This record gives sequence, structure tokens and C-alpha cells, in this order.
Amino acid sequence: MAKTLYLFSEVQGTVLLGGQPVEGVEIEQEYHWHWKNEHRKNNVKTTADGRFHFPAVTAKSLTAGFIPHEPVVGQRITLRYQGKVHKGWVFTKHNYDDQGEVKGRALTFTCELNDEPVAHPETETFGICVLQ
Repeated sequence: MAKTLYLFSEVQGTVLLGGQPVEGVEIEQEYHWHWKNEHRKNNVKTTADGRFHFPAVTAKSLTAGFIPHEPVVGQRITLRYQGKVHKGWVFTKHNYDDQGEVKGRALTFTCELNDEPVAHPETETFGICVLQ
């Protein structure tokens, strides 16, 4: 009777450079689930229209689903293009809910490569990717 735990909700996004979609940007999604000390990375490249997608990352655990604790899942999205590394999304998730990162909002991003990474206090996130 293991419960499904969402470690990183589904992610969709568009990468822009000067407002124009960019093909071939390497997007790396990584997470660190502290409960099991599990660290994983997934990689995709943007399509011709600058889009990228990662399915939800889930896990099952008998103990994590029932033993009281504060979930801690470090999340990061990194963009690599023309030799430059961009911090897209840096966040620590404290629940196992689907779309639990930002108050039930879907993780749909626009990432402008010309932007500098900044803190987004309203979502407690950091990076160049902005939620839509």
C-alpha cells in the first residue's frame, strides 16, 4: 500500500533568446530527495519552437508515506547554451503533492536566456525561468 509521492511535478517550458524561441538548448532537471538520499538527473533539448518537457517524477515509499516528517526535495533546472550555463529554477519542495511546488500551479515556464537569475519572492524560487 505504498503511496505515490510527487518529487518533481510535470514541467513544460519555452526558452527564448531576445524574445525568440531557441532550438537545441540543453535542459537538465535534477532533484535530491533527502528522505532516501536519492539524487537524479534528466536531460532534454529544446525543439525548433524552443519548447521542452519533463514528465512528473514520482516515487513510492511505504515509510515516507506514513511516518510523519517534513518532505525535503531539492529541485533544479539548468539550461546550457553556447557554452554558457543558466540557472533556470532552484527550489526546495516541502510536500509530496502533484503541483505542490507553487500552490497548485502547473510548472509552465518561460526562460529568457538574456535575463540574469533573480529571486522570485512570491514563489520562493530563484532563476531565469518565470512561471506562466
